[in-house]
Amino acid sequence: MASTITAKPPRRRLDPDARRLEILDAAERVLRRRSVETVRVEDVMREARAAKGTFYLYFASWDDLLKALRARIFARFDERFPPRTGAKSRADWMKLVDTMAMGFIDYTLALGGLHRAIFHGPPAATAGQDSATARIASLIEAGAKAGAFAKVDAETTVQLLFAMLHEAVDAIEAGQDRSRVLRTVRALLARCLAADVQDRMGRG
Repeated sequence: MASTITAKPPRRRLDPDARRLEILDAAERVLRRRSVETVRVEDVMREARAAKGTFYLYFASWDDLLKALRARIFARFDERFPPRTGAKSRADWMKLVDTMAMGFIDYTLALGGLHRAIFHGPPAATAGQDSATARIASLIEAGAKAGAFAKVDAETTVQLLFAMLHEAVDAIEAGQDRSRVLRTVRALLARCLAADVQDRMGRG
């Protein structure tokens, strides 16, 4: 009986930009499904249907890939929640902060396992201005300058607020009621930024 030989699929030839995009797409799919601690370069390249060595033609390291994914995720976030600083009243400024904060929580939840890969570890530590913290800080500084918010140390305040947003994400992922968590976050944001509350604290 003649043996059956299965031919290997022909190697796909892609231009460099398309290949790099393919690797990023593959990494995003894998990291959405799995914890970053369990994913290796070979897992991503298997998903991309390319040899492991090809990875290093496009990315210097694993962290380099994560930084590229982070930039892509924030570009999408900016498309959905573009920074706006043209508010006229305190209510409008609070709505801008609220929209960005609630948007960040829901956007992060939708990332699945990918959010831990890009918001924690070396890529996050070296992000600088390319971070959600910087985006919210800029909005709060603009609101304070317009007289809508208390004049606070924006950098420290936003670090604490951002920690709260991350805790909110973790709480919802752990099964807590989403509506209750978001309601609490909104109340804390309003109290933190209210000028009259900050004035009373300063006089205390």
